[in-house]
Order: sequence, then structure tokens, then C-alpha cells
Amino acid sequence: MKRMLIGVFTIACVLGLSGCQSKGAVTETSTPVSHPTGTSWSEQDIVSMFSQVKKNDWEYIDCVLISDYASDCVGAVLFWDDEKETSNVAFFDADGFYQQCGTYAKMSANPAFTYLGDGCVTYELEKEDGTTYHYTLTISIDGNNVNFKAEDDFLKQQ
Repeated sequence: MKRMLIGVFTIACVLGLSGCQSKGAVTETSTPVSHPTGTSWSEQDIVSMFSQVKKNDWEYIDCVLISDYASDCVGAVLFWDDEKETSNVAFFDADGFYQQCGTYAKMSANPAFTYLGDGCVTYELEKEDGTTYHYTLTISIDGNNVNFKAEDDFLKQQ
């Protein structure tokens, strides 16, 4: 009886874990942008991918190319989510799928969105008093595990 319960529990866990996999946020009705291997990417390609998945409340700010293809990403888009009032970055792969991370902070008027290498982008956010600070976001993808590391110099600015 115990073996049967362990077997049923194991099967339930395996099926449950398969539902926890990271999935691209591209809707089924969108057409992912893809390039043959070895083709260079342009900022317009990244903007096009973003426009295919963006929601009505998302305002495009800027984009960067990920020239070293860190975590299989080809570009990143900085955008404002008006509904959630968050500053966000969407990291796109070659098939148009993306991973997104954001923070509850106001975007600076000139965010200076920059790719630093190794999956790391930086941009400026604005405090309530109007002063700006740097926010750095790094993506790392290992199989189905997507991790973001966020750092800022908020306290250094005070």
C-alpha cells in the first residue's frame, strides 16, 4: 500500500512540476520574429518583437542589443507599465519569447538604457524628490530556471 501511495505521489509531483516550467509570454496569435543563425540583429528587430507582444498599458521607452547573446537573449526593451506603474525590462530571445522583470519606481526623463554585457542592463530611475539613481538588472537563464539580479545606487545618492 505504501509503495502504491509513493508511486501516485511521485507521478503527481512530476505532473505538477511540468506546469511550473518557464513559458514565453508571446501569445499564440503573434508571429515571432526569427532570423537564421549567424544573422545580425538590429534595434528595429527588437522593437518589432516588442510591438508583437506589448499590452495596451505598456509604453516603449528604449531598446538595446545583447551582442554577446547572454542567456540566449538577442535584445532587451525598457518600457513603462502604466497599469502597474512599474519600470520594466523585457529580455528577448531569437524566437521572440521574452522574460520580464520590473520595479515600482518612476522612470527618469532620460533613462540612458545601456547594455553592460553578460546579461546586464542599466538605466536611471527617479526618486520622489526628482533626483535620479542607477538601476542595474541582470538576467541569467539555466534551462527552465530564470533568475534576475537587481541592484541600485539609491542609498549612495542620499
